[in-house]
Amino acid sequence: MQITHLNGIGPVAAVVRSIGVRHDGAHQLVTDGLYLDLRQALRNPADDPAMRHRTGLDAEVYNHVLATPGARELITRTAVQLRALADEVPRGRLVRLTVACQGGRHRSVAVAEAVARRIWTAWNGEYGVDVEHHHIHQPVLPASR
Repeated sequence: MQITHLNGIGPVAAVVRSIGVRHDGAHQLVTDGLYLDLRQALRNPADDPAMRHRTGLDAEVYNHVLATPGARELITRTAVQLRALADEVPRGRLVRLTVACQGGRHRSVAVAEAVARRIWTAWNGEYGVDVEHHHIHQPVLPASR
């Protein structure tokens, strides 16, 4: 697992995690909060041989995912929902977002990073956001049939 910390002056208020749903145990990571499945919503960079073995942390892959029609709007709506959820829970309680794609290396990673940055910016850095990439280092999966 790889973790990114967007530090705030206050405590961590949100955890955004990326997963690959085809990996064993992935569904057990979805415990609470919001869930966003990108398998049908965004094009898969793994289909491009030049990006297949890279991740959503690489600028080329990140930009490819965010250039998918509707991606930026999806990120904006998800960040708004996560912030609204955070405003409803008692202070000190974490809110969670799980972002899923097939293998957890491309789409879910890029979108998790984008949503986390959007919410951290909306909070003006007042609260921290942690991003957990659970399957980013797993082997690229063969295409599903």
